[in-house]
Amino acid sequence: MQKLTFIKELDKLEETIKQQIPAVFSEGEKIAVKVHMGETHNKFYLKPDIIKKIISALKELNLNPFLFDSPVVYPGGRDTVEKYYKTAEEHGFTEESIGCPIIISDESVDVKTKNLAVHVCKPITEADGMLVITHVKGHSCSAIGASIKNIGMGCVSRQSKADIHGGAMPEYTAECQGCGVCKESCPAHCIEMKDKKAVFDLDSCWGCSSCILNCPHGVLKPNLSHFDNLLAQGAQAVLKKTEKVFFINIMVNLARKCDCADNAGPIIAEDIGILLGKDIVAIDKASVDLINKQKPNAFKEIHHHDPYLHIKYAKKLGMGEEEYDIS
Repeated sequence: MQKLTFIKELDKLEETIKQQIPAVFSEGEKIAVKVHMGETHNKFYLKPDIIKKIISALKELNLNPFLFDSPVVYPGGRDTVEKYYKTAEEHGFTEESIGCPIIISDESVDVKTKNLAVHVCKPITEADGMLVITHVKGHSCSAIGASIKNIGMGCVSRQSKADIHGGAMPEYTAECQGCGVCKESCPAHCIEMKDKKAVFDLDSCWGCSSCILNCPHGVLKPNLSHFDNLLAQGAQAVLKKTEKVFFINIMVNLARKCDCADNAGPIIAEDIGILLGKDIVAIDKASVDLINKQKPNAFKEIHHHDPYLHIKYAKKLGMGEEEYDIS
């Protein structure tokens, strides 16, 4: 059973980090601090004042942190390294304001998983350890975005991001029965019913597997594997290249959609608090459990997707345990 720490107030985070981090990282080590610095127009990403306090705590422990994230595939303010640096600066993430270097990179090294050749971002592999700071929120492709999503997508190259989504696109295994359930569950709105059959616009498909998972007739399959499995494999590849990792899941501003969205939509649940721990499976499982305790199945109903599915895949891949104890 994995031990997790829960704190209610953000102002206790800095002191808690000072207490727990020395058991994970050693003085003088170079630590990659993985954080999402927010898409253009998004309101709910973790703000610089929170990250600055965390960096300050790490520096007081004689660690050498740098902030890290990677560019994305879809158009916006973060689809190139140059544009992401500009967006990060506009959101208040600069070396001067945060107190450490900021590295945004698409350079990578290859790591093989069962279904993928994952390009893990090189700055992560060159660090002595990684602190994963995650804003927990809803997500259109996995229902919940927490630590697994943060590194499974955020620590891999643009090509690997595309491979994960592309590998989950639907294919027919039998004739469509025309029920329309897949259309109702599609977050990309790329399915139309024509002559009582579902027709997919794969150029617009996000490869989330929701249509496959919700099809009551079982006539769809992913062309490679389910999105949740490929996402977990992305995270698995990252963890293979990082010996020392610690996770912080921050459950505030629990918005409908991810920090990747221009408009993340309304807040779905009240602020809960912060979880800290060493096990990525346990901390994400506990985060979803705490959200469901307050708002049962809220994100599952919104996104037509089981938020536990990618966590279960991560467990099957040997990335951690679902059983946990919170103190």
